[in-house]
Amino acid sequence: MSNVGNTGPSETIGWGRLAAGLSGAALLFALMWLLPVPVSDPAHHLLAVFVAVVFLWVTEVLPVGATALMIAPLMILSGVTDAKSAFEPYAHPLLYLFVGGFMIARAMARHGLDRRIALSLVSIPWLGSSPARVRMAFMATGLLLSMWISNVATTAILVPILLGLIGDETSEGPGPVLSGGVLSLAYACSVGGLGTPVGSPPNLIAMTALQESGFEFTFLDWVKIGLPTSILMIGMMYLVLQWMSPPPAIRAGVSQSSKHLTHGTAEPQVKGVGPWSRGERVTAVSFGLAVVGWIAPGILVALEAPAAQWFEQYLPPAAVAMFAVAVLFAVPAHRPTKSLASSSAGKLPVPRVLPWSDAARIDWGVVVLFGGGMALGKQMFETGLAAYLGEGFVELTGVRDLWPLTFAVIFFTIFFTETCSNTATSNMLAPIVVGVATTLGVSPIPPVIGMALAASCAFMLPIATGPNAIVFGTGLVDSRQMMRIGLVLNLVCGVAIFIAMRLLSPLYGWA
Repeated sequence: MSNVGNTGPSETIGWGRLAAGLSGAALLFALMWLLPVPVSDPAHHLLAVFVAVVFLWVTEVLPVGATALMIAPLMILSGVTDAKSAFEPYAHPLLYLFVGGFMIARAMARHGLDRRIALSLVSIPWLGSSPARVRMAFMATGLLLSMWISNVATTAILVPILLGLIGDETSEGPGPVLSGGVLSLAYACSVGGLGTPVGSPPNLIAMTALQESGFEFTFLDWVKIGLPTSILMIGMMYLVLQWMSPPPAIRAGVSQSSKHLTHGTAEPQVKGVGPWSRGERVTAVSFGLAVVGWIAPGILVALEAPAAQWFEQYLPPAAVAMFAVAVLFAVPAHRPTKSLASSSAGKLPVPRVLPWSDAARIDWGVVVLFGGGMALGKQMFETGLAAYLGEGFVELTGVRDLWPLTFAVIFFTIFFTETCSNTATSNMLAPIVVGVATTLGVSPIPPVIGMALAASCAFMLPIATGPNAIVFGTGLVDSRQMMRIGLVLNLVCGVAIFIAMRLLSPLYGWA
């Protein structure tokens, strides 16, 4: 699950940059307002809002969430739409799917369930003393956890475990020995979010854009395309990293039993976690209920089961998320204990598995950014601005077919998101891509899904993603190495996404 921006905006800003940024946004707004554009007045005014918002998102003069909060008021003030239509997307049902996922992730972190899962996965006996298998195990663990919790949180959990397993006993020094391992982990955590709709904000943005254009896309539909793509990308990443930054036992041609990269074992750390607490068990139940509730309707539809319609009507994904989270609020974290002060004092109060004070600490910036992007996208469709921009893109590029469009969108997104929030990038591009596909008369599903998957694939810069920043902060990776390996992976993953779209979309009837 991805974070709001690629690394999050700074909490401080210089007066000069602030003044220049706000002035630039205002100037662009005014220019687009005055520029003659052959569209309706609402679409013309929305174009001015869109350009100003994109400028603020790219420059991050304001926090991206704060910019998203201004989208609805600006649309109202500009006469694009009324207050109800402008603010309604900020409470879109899919938004609560994210809220529920975030809260379950908070409970996992509170009770240590995420760390227990990670340690259990990387302590599988067959890893033995093979550096290659250790690397693959951490990449697979990062992928599995990031499908459900933040990629930043997953990286923060796994990096200390990886460093503890590796140790620092090699004579080659920590840099050349550890850099490939921590990079592979960071990249796997970024790619893991592709597997489920709740794994990364661009996924739900793409689903929303498709729904707005009349295409129903379920939780299971996303898993059918996202999970195979992420597995393919992990495999290709592994091969590239084994080639460009192999474990020292492979590079030096020494025995696989070398202590390099496999000093120690995760087993003592697993034992150190202790027995399962009640909070962990309840959180696991909540998580299981959510996963079953999200996937079951799609399976029932595929099987043409009679209960499928009932589940779709009464248990949509957002409702499932809220019911699952309610378990965390309702169940005490442990049994009540007697007060020591007085036997008549009764039993001491017991904290809930997830207290509201902790639940409220989820990343509301993602929620607001998601809502603002949906508000903008909805009006781009309703005013006809998306169709106008799509026609302009077709005329400018000469793209006339589905697969060249999909290819171009994937690679543009990958390199654009190196410097801009993946959520903001998806908010900007999703309605435009749908507009282009509509203009060409082709299915919008492959290019829109390809765009969303590509938005999570920024591997070149330390500032590009939270996982990149975390491993860069360990001091084991330098920026030149990250750029060199990241550039290759950007290209490789772009090809992997395109291959997945080209093969799977026709198979599922989406192209």
